[in-house]
Amino acid sequence: MSRLRRRQFLSSLTSGALGLGVAGRLRGDPASVSQEPQAAGTPKIIKYNVLGKTGLKVSDVGCGAISLFEPNVLRYAYECGVTYFDTAESYLRMKGEAYVGEGLKGVRDKVVITTKHGFNPAQKIEKTVLIKRMEESLKRLQSDYVDVAMVHGLGDLEALMKNQEVLAAYDQLKKDGKVRFTGFSTHNAKLTLEQALKSDFPQVILFMYNHSEGQEIEPLVKAVRAKGIGTVAMKIFAGGMQKNLKNMVKPGSSYPQAAIRWVLSNPDLDTCIPTMSSYSHVEEYVAASGQPLDRAALGLITRYQEQTRDSYCRVSCTACLSACPNRVAVNDVLRFAMYYENYGQERQAMDCYAELPAEQKPTDCETCAGPCELACPYGLKVKTRLLHSHDILSA
Repeated sequence: MSRLRRRQFLSSLTSGALGLGVAGRLRGDPASVSQEPQAAGTPKIIKYNVLGKTGLKVSDVGCGAISLFEPNVLRYAYECGVTYFDTAESYLRMKGEAYVGEGLKGVRDKVVITTKHGFNPAQKIEKTVLIKRMEESLKRLQSDYVDVAMVHGLGDLEALMKNQEVLAAYDQLKKDGKVRFTGFSTHNAKLTLEQALKSDFPQVILFMYNHSEGQEIEPLVKAVRAKGIGTVAMKIFAGGMQKNLKNMVKPGSSYPQAAIRWVLSNPDLDTCIPTMSSYSHVEEYVAASGQPLDRAALGLITRYQEQTRDSYCRVSCTACLSACPNRVAVNDVLRFAMYYENYGQERQAMDCYAELPAEQKPTDCETCAGPCELACPYGLKVKTRLLHSHDILSA
């Protein structure tokens, strides 16, 4: 799809649903309720991109390994042409990297591996500690090097650039050949992508981008990509609630494929990382490689948006935070609940919630009047969802 035509499609999108002009036509079009069946046989990646100025060639559909218990699934993804694999030190209590290392043993030089390490750059951290953590990651990955080393969940790049110990650690790791390129993942793309334009540290950035939220950062995505920074999209399924929605699971249609196609229709995106935790995930997601964004895909996205408008908490939205008298970390709490209920990552979600400071948890919401709900521009029952999230994540 041409850049112009995509811009026309996107101009008809609102923050929660497709605009009436396109949506109205799609509803009356029989082609909008199904996609063309995939060709028989094992699906293959058909499009590869260069990751920014790194020179690394990556599949347009990569593999997220946040929820994985069978290394052979990764090997199957590789056999289907996937060359970009994303993991992190914290995934599955450090077992995620081990699964990646086992699954890609013997083909290490044919794939690109990213791993991430979480820490607060505003706090003291010794260079030697971070280097040791990376070396432990390499042991689990069964590799002498990692292609991309990311700071996990960075909220403010300026804080990182002031931490000389951290910068020195990554410089040393690069000098020793243990890290090829550096970058960060973020849930605060509006700030960090703009900051990245003034920094040489990020060579690859992982950020949230999907059809329900993300259009507002597209100028920044374009700018960082023009600078030569590799761009990777995460959380591309806008909550991943399709299994619980009417008319979303049916033969001949795939909302995940439509969502992937929407993301990849942006020429400024190098790759995306849907979580591939099963063989069926691999086949379904790989089949979207190189496929154009068409009316059928937009029809599926329309239905999804209509059914999730008042239930999907946009991770990048901060409208309710200033309204909360108790300073609850609403975004984080509801994001962890999303991992628990929609991603099938119960243990990971509970671990993340356990690490959240007690004062940021919704323990006082029961007696609160709920000003967060009045502040939410999407009509979410924020208070009710926070209390429910606390119950399931604290079990």
